Amino acid sequence: MEKTQSSKKGTLRVSENVIVTIVKNTASEIDGIFKIAAKPLSIKGLLQGSADPSDIKVSMLDGVCRISMSVIAKSGFNIVSICEEVQEKVKSAVQSMTGVTVSKVDISVVDVSFEAEPETV
Repeated sequence: MEKTQSSKKGTLRVSENVIVTIVKNTASEIDGIFKIAAKPLSIKGLLQGSADPSDIKVSMLDGVCRISMSVIAKSGFNIVSICEEVQEKVKSAVQSMTGVTVSKVDISVVDVSFEAEPETV
């Protein structure tokens, strides 16, 4: 799935992977987000060799993007406040970097971490 835009100069395509990367990096920079949650393991994902384990879904309908993601929050932060900040910043970043209109950013908080820093993979 990708966003395609044509002009006199040529065609521009923005792939779903670009949007996922923007979402992941933007959300990870927000204080109060421990990390982006990983997708549950599936046979289909293993067979397809999915390179990105993060639970971020991008759907496009008539050139408008809807983003769904799962995060793990840090303890001691107001979950509603950090999710609102993630929604605002992700929407702004995707729209400004790609020109793709974002209708919604849906966030599921799947866990709260009491650790100091996330493990690097």
